[in-house]
Order: sequence, then C-alpha cells, then structure tokens
Amino acid sequence: MGRVFNLLLLTAMIVGAVVTYNMKHKAEGAADRVARLNQQIDGERDRITVLRAEWSVLTQPARLQQVVEEHPDRFLLEPFAADQVATIDEIPLRPAAAGAGEAP
Repeated sequence: MGRVFNLLLLTAMIVGAVVTYNMKHKAEGAADRVARLNQQIDGERDRITVLRAEWSVLTQPARLQQVVEEHPDRFLLEPFAADQVATIDEIPLRPAAAGAGEAP
C-alpha cells in the first residue's frame, strides 16, 4: 500500500511539474508578444509625432503663401475684394416647407 501511495505521489509530482513548465512557457510567450506589441506601439507613436511635425511645417501660412506665389497658374487665387462681402439682405431666405404654415 505504501509503494502505491508513493507511486501516486511521484506521478502527481511529475504531472504538476509538466503543467507548471507548460504554463511558464506560455506565459513567457505571451510576455514576448506583449513586448513586441509595445515596441510596435512606440514606433507608431514616433511616426505619428513625425507626421504631426511635418503637417505643422507644411501648413504654415508663410510657406503656403510662398507656394501660391511660386505657382500662380496652378492655384488661380486672387486677392480678397471688399465687394465679395455680402450683407444680410443679400442672403436668400430658405424656402418654406410644404404645409409648415398650415394650422393643425
């Protein structure tokens, strides 16, 4: 009876060791995946920062003015004139919806 009990305990110990090793191996794999994903996230954040800086440079008013002056035939922009401003009276009213003026 003692040998059977010892054999059962030995088997349980071996199974426990195998299960523990398997769990450790899976945990290390998951930790490696998390580390790779964090590196990818950091890389994407760096790229976003660079793109924001480039966008900031590209949209500076002085730079845009220079581009427009260098390529007037492409943009066909004209200076703003005072007669382009409309008054409230010149704006047409919205057409009335059908049946909006009828009493219920």
